[in-house]
Amino acid sequence: MKMKSRRYILAPIFLPPERTVPFVFAKATSMATPSTPIHNTERLFELIETKLHLLEEMQALTIEQADQVAQHDMTALMVVLSRKQSLMESLQAVQMELISYRDEDPDARDWSSPDKRTRCKAMVERSDQLLSALIVQENRCLDSMNLKRDAVLTQLQQNVAASQLQAAYGSADSLDQTEDGFSLEG
Repeated sequence: MKMKSRRYILAPIFLPPERTVPFVFAKATSMATPSTPIHNTERLFELIETKLHLLEEMQALTIEQADQVAQHDMTALMVVLSRKQSLMESLQAVQMELISYRDEDPDARDWSSPDKRTRCKAMVERSDQLLSALIVQENRCLDSMNLKRDAVLTQLQQNVAASQLQAAYGSADSLDQTEDGFSLEG
């Protein structure tokens, strides 16, 4: 029996050289593949490996995001967020494909070698660690952005209050003068 599954191809992503993870996995067209237990675990291994690579790239971009937030560079921040969005979409596609493996008993899977099973388990653990770290980093970035927003809001409110005060004093000064420029005060 043949089963349709999605394949992923490597596509370059543009990152600064110091933070480059060489490839991102992009969704390709569906291909018919045989459904054997070994094949299923090979596909599972590929998906977990892809997920790990995507999370590593997201981590690099999250570090860059934090740098842009700290530097108040909103233009560069939007570029980073756009790149993260494409990674998130790829990650979502991988997660959707992994759903079919969640109901399986991990101990009942037939692996091509015990080493492959061990490596897959290590990648799952590393992915979980990265995901937890990403959530913490994202929350820190969000907190930092909120603090900066609040500081800008406070500064704007102070500027508006100062402008209103200056306008009020300006109108009071104009009431103290007559048409010929002399003050009514004694």
